Amino acid sequence: MKALVVGGTGFLGGAIVEAAVAAGCEVAVLSRGQTARTLPQSVQVLQGDRHGDLAVLAGERFDLVFDTCGYTPEAVERLLQVVGPSLRRYLFVSSVSVYGDYSKPQLSETDPVPTAGEADYELVRGLPAERRSDAFAYGPSYGPLKRACEVVAQDRLGERAILLRSGLLVGAGDTSDRLTWWVRRIDQGGRVPVPAERDSFFQMIDVRDAAAFAVRAALDERSRIYNMTSRDMPLSALLDAIVAVTGAEAELVWLPAEKLQAAGIEPWNELPLIAPSDARWRCFLQIDTEKAHRHGLSCRPIAETLTDLLRWDRTQRDRPLSCGISPAQEQALLA
Repeated sequence: MKALVVGGTGFLGGAIVEAAVAAGCEVAVLSRGQTARTLPQSVQVLQGDRHGDLAVLAGERFDLVFDTCGYTPEAVERLLQVVGPSLRRYLFVSSVSVYGDYSKPQLSETDPVPTAGEADYELVRGLPAERRSDAFAYGPSYGPLKRACEVVAQDRLGERAILLRSGLLVGAGDTSDRLTWWVRRIDQGGRVPVPAERDSFFQMIDVRDAAAFAVRAALDERSRIYNMTSRDMPLSALLDAIVAVTGAEAELVWLPAEKLQAAGIEPWNELPLIAPSDARWRCFLQIDTEKAHRHGLSCRPIAETLTDLLRWDRTQRDRPLSCGISPAQEQALLA
């Protein structure tokens, strides 16, 4: 099987490259050349920009395409115009953000999802070219645009499309730092404020497990939509596991969620893993994943993910994290 990984030097893309090579695929990556990553020697690197010139793909034929960085339907359409005719399977990495409303638990692949509207497309038209490959540039339009991408893939390819609605991807090398911030902060010890309920739910998936499932689904030539993340777990279990793995003298101080607003801290974006408290987000990290688990998704023990992440982060403590609260904000929460 000849496979193309679009965004193959990124966090998930790189993991898919490694999993596909291990599975015996002949692998090429499409990359803008702006992200440094060591790839297996056998991998062919094709430098091009999906939002610009795709001439590098002219004449290439692929059995499988893994699209890890499609954020607009136009970007998916342009790619499929070039590589679509020869494909056996196109695997599009979507997001659980497509659901939009998380007021009820256990949202499944059969629940309705909103697609993009004019305001979302207006945002896309206003983005400068250099930001179109940045997932965070799309803000609240991210989910609706991902759904619009799904629709393009289904309309063009039908049964040849596989859609993975990914949850929070974590692991060594993740520079979004959502889990990394908690690992680093707890590793530093002391009183750590946690403005959330102990029994609130949480989900995440090790990037290696996501990559393994993606490759398996493509090689098995499936044609389904999957919610791809772990089964839900109490947030307290995750944070207790971080304390255990780090061996730190850290005290988790559980606080009412209202403390966030009083301290002027934005949940999720400023303080990662803590979802907004309003009803629409109540079950954000409580998605139904049974379909994916029935079809081969396997998530490694959380301690393994945390141990590898801790080892990686300890080698780069001089790197500023991209999210998290300051010591002053911590003190405001604890006051």
